[in-house]
Amino acid sequence: MHDYKRYCILYVDDEEMSLKYFQKSFSNDFRILTASSAAEGMRLIQERGDEIGVLLTDQRMPGEKGLQLIERARQIRPRMVRMMITAYADFGVTVDAVNQGNIFRYISKPIQIEDMRNTLKRAIEYFLLQRERDELLLEKLSVVQNMIVTDRIISLGVLAAGLSQHLRNPLDAVRTFLHQTPAKLRYEELDMNRLRDPSFWRDFHAQVLQHAHHVSELVSHLDGIATAAASEAAADPATIIQGVLTKFQSRLAERRITVQTDIPANLPSLHVEPAKFARMFELLLEDELVSLPEGSTITFHAAPLSVAGSPVRIQFTLSDDGTGLPPDSLRSVFDPFASRDAANQQFGLNLLGVFFLAHHYGGSVKAADNQGKGVTYTLEIPVTSPPAASASASSEEFITKVLVNDALWEKLLAGA
Repeated sequence: MHDYKRYCILYVDDEEMSLKYFQKSFSNDFRILTASSAAEGMRLIQERGDEIGVLLTDQRMPGEKGLQLIERARQIRPRMVRMMITAYADFGVTVDAVNQGNIFRYISKPIQIEDMRNTLKRAIEYFLLQRERDELLLEKLSVVQNMIVTDRIISLGVLAAGLSQHLRNPLDAVRTFLHQTPAKLRYEELDMNRLRDPSFWRDFHAQVLQHAHHVSELVSHLDGIATAAASEAAADPATIIQGVLTKFQSRLAERRITVQTDIPANLPSLHVEPAKFARMFELLLEDELVSLPEGSTITFHAAPLSVAGSPVRIQFTLSDDGTGLPPDSLRSVFDPFASRDAANQQFGLNLLGVFFLAHHYGGSVKAADNQGKGVTYTLEIPVTSPPAASASASSEEFITKVLVNDALWEKLLAGA
């Protein structure tokens, strides 16, 4: 049984008697709103559009005509059911409106009460049917999205576990990265017409497959670095970072991006493998090249962190004066639907690579959005690398800290 009073019917007519007659005839069965002009009708649609399911308007009115009101209403409330009352002389206008798909039905004058009552019922039922279909599409999307997020997290955990013979703490890197991700996009922002298009689901499937390939590619690349790496030894971080900046010099110059450095020459040596350590800063610079506008400035800073007068860690910061962290760039690693922008997806994957490498050395990474004034990345790397954790211990920790973390799953899968 349909609830015909769940949504309002807006009736627009310049004749006051017609409005009163309509209200008196149908208010027992429906919630009725009335307007005496197209301008007043549009004001009601803008102010109370969420309450209105059906728009019924006379065609012949002073000033803006009924067909113009219908077209404007369609643009801001495409799901609203639109109907027009016409006289025989307006028949050509009515046919054009029906052929263009702008109206659900037209009613000829004079109005027949029972016929109109049945027509209004069919219009409300059609509107409710559209709403139910939209809700089912969103539910379908939610289920698919949640499955993808879950599968991606578990898959990354499995892939990271495979890296444990070459990289230390890879699963902990995934877990920590997860906590950096923002909540997902609100479904209300989605284009429902796009969801109804079968090509959307084909494109979405292709997007997921492509993104899965990017993730596997990243992990394979890290695995290649680790496998080919030389043994760890004392290395000068200032020299390594300068080498990275020299490598990127021409690409940065092409985009007129200036780099300022504040890295003391007397930093303590780090017990690292140079290629892995350099790769962290290469990935960060790759992201800066993607996200920063031309003419921006990047600042590198480094300083030792000491305990009882002895340096135990070195803190590296990379900051810029750009627009801030790209929306959903981190979440896109786990949820391809969170961003349709390939550059942002690559951004998140690169940062995940930085997390892998920083955790390999027992370090940490933080990405702070400075509210439209750029991003600051803070890396802290111990002077001496920690011993490798066993793969089984890492896997167990990953499962206990991620897969059964209710707060984390709420953040990833619940609405914003």
